[in-house]
Amino acid sequence: MIPVSSEDEAARQSDELLVDSMDEFERTGDFREGMHMLLSHHPPSMYGHCLRVSIMGRSLYLCGRCSGIYGGLGGGLLFLFIFQIQLIPEWFWFFVSVALGYTTIIDWMSQRLTPRKTTNFTRASTGFMSGLALAMIFYLANLVYMLVALVSMSASIGIVGLIENRRRTAYYKEIQAEIDATPEATTS
Repeated sequence: MIPVSSEDEAARQSDELLVDSMDEFERTGDFREGMHMLLSHHPPSMYGHCLRVSIMGRSLYLCGRCSGIYGGLGGGLLFLFIFQIQLIPEWFWFFVSVALGYTTIIDWMSQRLTPRKTTNFTRASTGFMSGLALAMIFYLANLVYMLVALVSMSASIGIVGLIENRRRTAYYKEIQAEIDATPEATTS
């Protein structure tokens, strides 16, 4: 465990994890940490991306973006079904939902690929818009629309993965070139 001063001890909740690196988090078989990852899918070092809900003195961390998505999806479907909203013409509402869905993707991509950092409010708001988009697509009940949305969102995630992989490869090549260019110490 990482040592903590008495000031820090008093300021933190009793169930918060004190983790500065992933080394502390990589213990296997710990049910509590597994539940934390299931609900937030962020390691404790990234709980800044989560909404913290306190229940009976315990903290529950929920991914900010996913909480917005689930809230938008549930609220959107409830609203559409209760008020029997007609989404006509369907193609127009499909494009509206894709535009709403891309707010989350743009926020996520810009956060992953640039130094820009977002706030939980932004994550939850864009997630909520994506949830509304999903609600509209599900409400339209058109399999083609669902598949097109799924493919476009998956392609966006794949593109980010490719860009990150190329950056990482270029970085490793640069490091290897520096190592190769460094003269080795000779002993006589």
